[in-house]
Amino acid sequence: MADKFLRAEIIAVGSELLDLGRVESNSIFLSQRLKSVGARVKRKWVVGDSPQEIETALKTALAASSDVIIFSGGLGPTTDDITRESVAQALGRPLQLDPAIIDDLKRRAAAFGLKLTDNNRRQAMVPKQAEVLDNPNGSAPGLYLQQDGALIFLLPGPPRELKPMTEDQVLDRIRRLKPAPQAVSRCLRLVGLAESQVDHQVEGIYKSYPEVETTILSSLGIIDLHFLWTGPDEPSRARQALDELVARVGEKLGSRVYSERDRELEEVVGEILRERGKMLATAESCTGGWISKRLTDVAGSSDYYLGGVVAYTNQLKVDLLGVNETTLERFGAVSPQTAEQMARGVRERTGADIGLAVTGIAGPGGGSAEKPVGLVHLGLSMNDDTQSRRLQVPGERRFVRLRTVRAALDWVRRSLL
Repeated sequence: MADKFLRAEIIAVGSELLDLGRVESNSIFLSQRLKSVGARVKRKWVVGDSPQEIETALKTALAASSDVIIFSGGLGPTTDDITRESVAQALGRPLQLDPAIIDDLKRRAAAFGLKLTDNNRRQAMVPKQAEVLDNPNGSAPGLYLQQDGALIFLLPGPPRELKPMTEDQVLDRIRRLKPAPQAVSRCLRLVGLAESQVDHQVEGIYKSYPEVETTILSSLGIIDLHFLWTGPDEPSRARQALDELVARVGEKLGSRVYSERDRELEEVVGEILRERGKMLATAESCTGGWISKRLTDVAGSSDYYLGGVVAYTNQLKVDLLGVNETTLERFGAVSPQTAEQMARGVRERTGADIGLAVTGIAGPGGGSAEKPVGLVHLGLSMNDDTQSRRLQVPGERRFVRLRTVRAALDWVRRSLL
């Protein structure tokens, strides 16, 4: 079914990805972008800083006749950055010093008033017959090799370095050296439903398209529906089938769908606010400013976002947002009454068109039988109308907060539709 696609494998290197609670996210980006050149990721590896583990992953990928193998991480100057050495050893290619890299490293060091150290010189060691990939955002250059018909890329781990290098140097090489039919796919992104609920509602629809592969991905309140054409290489037929499938699924799920592209919820909310000419202000307690951060992560958010108040204590809720002390005494900080007064207060004090408020118990402590951990109240004030909503959010503290942020932003979105 998928033989027309190139086979790709991703090998993420770094013991911190195994031991220190770090989330390996580069593979998600790489998997998505590789589809644009007709490659599908068949296997992902996360290995520690071990030559044996790195060599095993590479040799296994080569034995599987992979067309594209991408390493991320382990190209820095420290002793635990061993990707280049391990790959060279696995392929039987000696390392050679590249003078051009040394010169570039010297310039970078001088720009910061530093001198090049011996360990930095490790970054200038290049396996025989490897091509150096420029890294404009960091000191570690990437590397490109060919072995047994596979295209092998060694990329730095930091996303701000890996992503532009992928766009500017990796994808173009794959297109030129291993041309393949471009994947025809579509994506629906929705919020506010569980993965099982989504599948229950649309399973009968997507199963009626046998030449489309459907994948449902869940991430803390956000659901992605990916549809990939796996039938014959007939782009017009593929687009027609996918357009029809997306339309049917979108009609079934209604306003829960917030984008037909891989976009963040805060981008879509900002776009709608800008189109409607509305200004938003926020009042946060349990989310600690996370809503404000997500909104301002989007360039140009000053067009529709005035700012926010993080009022964690009751006294600040009173002093900065005008929450009535009697309300707090009678109903508590985590209550619909407090959420509504917070939303109204931030709207009136900032002159915003919309006031959004969040108050809750993110845990792990602080809950009770009456108000358990994960209880959240949202407040929304607009058009002289103020309302509240109650959520019971499962999960640990970080997950409760992130799900709450997304639920709050989605309420703003749907209120403006």
